[in-house]
Amino acid sequence: MRSHNEVVSEQFGTTAASYLTSAVHAQGADLQDLAVYAAAYPHARVLDLGCGGGHASFATAPFAAQVVAYDLSAQMLEVVRAAAVERKLSNIEVQQGSADRLPFADASFDVVCTRFSAHHWRNLPQALHEAARVLK
Repeated sequence: MRSHNEVVSEQFGTTAASYLTSAVHAQGADLQDLAVYAAAYPHARVLDLGCGGGHASFATAPFAAQVVAYDLSAQMLEVVRAAAVERKLSNIEVQQGSADRLPFADASFDVVCTRFSAHHWRNLPQALHEAARVLK
């Protein structure tokens, strides 16, 4: 029997590239709002939790010192890495893992954001606890 993480990673791995160009994911007033919010925290360290195609990472990167695009799917992270290079966003790094077990120190991010991903998390309350834990 496969684990939840394996199923989710496989499910999104096969369609990772489509998330980059999907109008639903690549556009929206919420991305503009996120950019405005990030601009209020210049030189911040940002965590994009469940980054998917990386659109929240791309919206915050122009204002941040560092953006960590974090996702369960290795294929999704490869799409984000390639798009960041293409967009010349050298402050985006990718890291793979589950939202409910973040490998970051307490209070290590100035901004934590997520978009269209929480419904895929295995343990939403634990993931929210983890997000709060790593947020300054």
